[in-house]
Amino acid sequence: MEREIRSIEVAVGVVVSTFAIGKEIRGEFIEDIIIHDGVFKLYNRKDELITEINYPVLRVKYRYDGGGGSA
Repeated sequence: MEREIRSIEVAVGVVVSTFAIGKEIRGEFIEDIIIHDGVFKLYNRKDELITEINYPVLRVKYRYDGGGGSA
C-alpha cells in the first residue's frame, strides 16, 4: 500500500507548527512533502524546493491509496 505525506507537526522552540499540503509558506503553496535522508522537504507545484524542515518532527499524517486514514 502506497502512502503520501499530508502534513507534519514540528516543534519550533515551545511552539508547534503544522506544515500541510495546500498551506502557504514563504509566499508559495505546499504541493508535496517528502522525506529524504531523514529531512522533510517541502515543494511547490513546479516541483521546486520551498524549504527543508530541520526541527524535531512530532507527528506525520499520511494519506493511503484507497482511503483517507492517518497514522
